[in-house]
Amino acid sequence: MDNSVNIAGELANWPDKIELTKILRAGGLNVTEGDYSIRVNDCSHFVFQEYGSDLGDPQIEAEADSLEIMICEGGMVSKVLAGAGLKHRFEIYDTEDNIVGYLHHDWPNER
Repeated sequence: MDNSVNIAGELANWPDKIELTKILRAGGLNVTEGDYSIRVNDCSHFVFQEYGSDLGDPQIEAEADSLEIMICEGGMVSKVLAGAGLKHRFEIYDTEDNIVGYLHHDWPNER
């Protein structure tokens, strides 16, 4: 997406792909599991990717056309992760790469 707002995020401890898929579905999200990814279909573009034992920690790729949408969609995913007790943080960046939002669970703001 050109001129999109995006998230840079991480989990303190990543569950395996099957477990994260179960957590997201149990939280009410519609997800599609790929070979190395989990796509949250309820969002414009929110993917947990590079999920594989030899690939290192997974990455989060999330984009939306506006800050309002990104905060809403990021908040929806963050709420589900928090409900499962997963320590995480999402930094939201605007089109000029300025941090404009911060969503987290049990992760202090280190800015």
